Amino acid sequence: MLVYMNTFENIKTLNSNFPIEDQFYASENEAIVADGITRDPIGISDLSTCTQKEFLAKYPRPSGAELAAKEICNTFSKSSGLLKDRLIQCNHAIKTLNDKYILECDYLENDYFGAVASCVSIKNDILDYAYICDCGVMVFDSLGNIKFQTEDDKEHYSDPFINRIGISWNLPEARVIVRRDYRNNLDNTYEGKCVSYGAITGESAAISFIKSGQIKLSTGDIVLVYSDGFSKFLHEQDFISQIINFEKSKFENYIEMKAQSNYEKYGKEKTLVLFKK
Repeated sequence: MLVYMNTFENIKTLNSNFPIEDQFYASENEAIVADGITRDPIGISDLSTCTQKEFLAKYPRPSGAELAAKEICNTFSKSSGLLKDRLIQCNHAIKTLNDKYILECDYLENDYFGAVASCVSIKNDILDYAYICDCGVMVFDSLGNIKFQTEDDKEHYSDPFINRIGISWNLPEARVIVRRDYRNNLDNTYEGKCVSYGAITGESAAISFIKSGQIKLSTGDIVLVYSDGFSKFLHEQDFISQIINFEKSKFENYIEMKAQSNYEKYGKEKTLVLFKK
């Protein structure tokens, strides 16, 4: 049933020894994709003063984002049971990682190591899924019609409020506000609804942001497990055509072409695992 799995690097960091912060694990009937939370460069708090070359040179190696994403995939691969419970086990594993590396979280250079993730398990005609934040799961039928897609909770619930902060992300105070007040903060509400987003950081509140469910599959259905770098591809007809008529080399050439055509939309790090029923 497993057809394809791959992480495509950010085209701006190719050949730079930059950490791979998307990770995945997949077997014939289950998969997880984890997208590590980008770290701050060492010794540079105002990112507006930082060139691309300086950012790459000062970026932490090893990266806590890469370590967290790897730990989540490793923990998932060794676990069993309900998918939500397995993500909770992943969160416990990241707490252990942060207890080792982060003595005091400052939400900047010493922010918690963490990642977001989505996962699936397919048994007979039933797809179980679980996810947190903007990694997702999508199902197409054999004709390319969308049967199901998880919600991007950060885009839909948190970003409208984050965008009103009025401070550039380049400034450290903006990054502190977002990571402290909008990540795993159940008390951050508007009109009675939480407007924070979740991430697997080892914090106990992260568990409340894990969503899960189950849908029935039909013969010919295509299941995608993806990181947010693929989000802009998913509803485009040429992408849908590629996955319906999947050929590895053609698909990878297509992804490379799109990445080169528009870096901001298509060129960043991204991961995809594809199953066909």
